[in-house]
Amino acid sequence: PTVEATRKALDGGARCVVLVNPGNPSGAVIPEGRLRAIADLCGEKNAWLVVDNTYDAFVYGATHSLVEGPHVVNIFSFSKAYGLMGWRVGYLAYDPSIGPQMLKAQDTVAICAAQCSQKAALAALEADVDGRWTGPRIAALADAQKKHVLKALQPLGGGVGASDGAIYVVAKLPRADDEAVVEWLAREHGVAVIPGSACGMPGFIRVCYGNLAAEACEAACARLEEACAELAGGG
Repeated sequence: PTVEATRKALDGGARCVVLVNPGNPSGAVIPEGRLRAIADLCGEKNAWLVVDNTYDAFVYGATHSLVEGPHVVNIFSFSKAYGLMGWRVGYLAYDPSIGPQMLKAQDTVAICAAQCSQKAALAALEADVDGRWTGPRIAALADAQKKHVLKALQPLGGGVGASDGAIYVVAKLPRADDEAVVEWLAREHGVAVIPGSACGMPGFIRVCYGNLAAEACEAACARLEEACAELAGGG
């Protein structure tokens, strides 16, 4: 996101801006200065800023920043860093001034997360004091990304997106029919990726490297690299 695009949206009547940081599907981390500028702009325009920080633990060579204010709501989740996707538990951080309204909305929509989910989340936090559990695992992801994922996408040229956060990398294809390419990758090369058109980015693919053991990631990326070379050659 850019400050200019945000201003244009707000001038056009938008009353709420939603950011995902780090991004999905892009994997991009929003620089602190830009994030603060967008937050300040939303404040000036009397608009809400909602920041989804689901992938906040997944940053590689970058810094994940937070902003706050009476118009800012930060979303956090236990789904990714702690592998609790199906447990549906997370939390919000917001200014105390909007607390009563936030609790009113929660009470009429969900009341609360299931007790078993809350206990699982608490156990995750207790097991990860100072990042002792997530730290080495996320470092291994960063290593896999640098050694294998980005290398596999090199044949596509300069169309590979930012790779400093989340568990994804997007890459531009030499062909527009991304859904057909995804089917071809699965059928001919045994590699599963997401078509960019499913994420509002036709002509791209999204590669996820968050759920593979190191050996499986290396093997999958070897097949992906072979496929990318074939695509780049007109295949």
